[in-house]
Amino acid sequence: MSKGLVLLAAALTAQALLLSGCAGGVNASSIQASEPRRVHSNASVSDLVLCLKGRLGDDASVVAYPEPGRVDIRVGRAQDSDYRFFHLISLRRAQEGSDVEIRSADEWHPWLSAGRIAGMVDDCVPGKAR
Repeated sequence: MSKGLVLLAAALTAQALLLSGCAGGVNASSIQASEPRRVHSNASVSDLVLCLKGRLGDDASVVAYPEPGRVDIRVGRAQDSDYRFFHLISLRRAQEGSDVEIRSADEWHPWLSAGRIAGMVDDCVPGKAR
């Protein structure tokens, strides 16, 4: 086998292993361990939930905690009974508005980057939830 074919076979094998590792999905606790991107919003937690849920649709599931002003939005896609998370958006009530932490999986998502999520948070305006 020529050197070029060996290198091509090695590259294809590495790519297949990488893709098979991603196929198992990412759970919220593994994303929670990653370093967050922090953003502040003048919108309330409830404004952000309505706005982000409206923009993300079925890709977003809202997890409300008993603690007032604490909500997580898990962004992923349900496929064949395997729920894969791409982002975890943690919303916390602040003195004015909301503090937002955006954590992302180490998995590439074609149309939904952490920067795009941060842009959605910036675009959400206060007063819509009332």
